[in-house]
Amino acid sequence: MACRRSTVLALLAAVVAGAGCGGAMQPDELARSIGTLESAAAEGALLAHHVAEDRTKATFARAHARALGEVVDHEAEKLHDASAEGRVAVRKAAAVDLAGRIGEALGQIQTAPDSEQEGRSAGGTLVRLGDRAGHLAEGL
Repeated sequence: MACRRSTVLALLAAVVAGAGCGGAMQPDELARSIGTLESAAAEGALLAHHVAEDRTKATFARAHARALGEVVDHEAEKLHDASAEGRVAVRKAAAVDLAGRIGEALGQIQTAPDSEQEGRSAGGTLVRLGDRAGHLAEGL
């Protein structure tokens, strides 16, 4: 019985201690996450340009696209899990969508790292998505 009561008290203390943590995502936090997406898109566009110009090895392009994709996926997960209110919530949802699109474009490079045509396509998409990320972060 005493052990059970200790466990309940420990759980209650943990809940009370954690209740003040976190809170809604702040604009500066969202801006940093969007900045990470913008940076990944820019780096991916550069990689795609090298693929399109046949100036990189397929193994490097595939590995680098995978690594960038993991960064983007991680940001998307963080954004999705964060609570937000008002205009931050609207922009957060747009950022999650943007992350998915950036991830898809990086996936093109990862899937076909030796295709100049896929490199051109992914590169153009990543440039546009990077620009969109920059605009999304403005005013936060």
